[in-house]
Amino acid sequence: ALTPSVVLILFGPSGSGKTTLLRCLAGLEWPDRGRITFAQDVWFDGASGVRVQPQRRRVGYLFQDYALFPTHTVSGNIAYGLSFLSPVEKKRRVDEIIALLDLHGLEGLKPSQLSGGQQQRVALARAIARHPSLLLLDEPLSALDLNYQFHVMDVLRRQTRLHRLITLVVLHALNIALRHADHALLLHAGAIEAEGLPRD
Repeated sequence: ALTPSVVLILFGPSGSGKTTLLRCLAGLEWPDRGRITFAQDVWFDGASGVRVQPQRRRVGYLFQDYALFPTHTVSGNIAYGLSFLSPVEKKRRVDEIIALLDLHGLEGLKPSQLSGGQQQRVALARAIARHPSLLLLDEPLSALDLNYQFHVMDVLRRQTRLHRLITLVVLHALNIALRHADHALLLHAGAIEAEGLPRD
């Protein structure tokens, strides 16, 4: 059980279950058994057959492979999923996120015209644009240089506090985790082996 405004880092070797855990929380995979709850909502219950679909969960998800729409521009990718906003509000939100992640000048480009680091920042921008209640980030810094890694984590921490999010981040950079995370989970072979403060 996590309270809002928390950044939780997931550690663990390859194959330990980090991505599977994120996908189950997002509703992209279904556990064989057990229960997933968020706040007062039951998202999955193997015993009673409850399965809340991904689109009914207020989740933002950054995939390892970014999953950007190749036919959409940067602005179009960020705006995807903002259909509940008016055109004016949608443009304002997209402009705000572009400024937040330093994407000025790239608005009209397609993903194929971007570097790996730029693509990763666009995918992150799309994940946070909807102001989700739960933000799931799978290796969000892997294509970024060191300066951008710290900048992006600063942005994420501010967004987490401002919008009272719970943010789960799969991350291998210990120095960044120590600086930015409130809590950490160590996964091994599909189970939580340890949890607590990152320094512990």
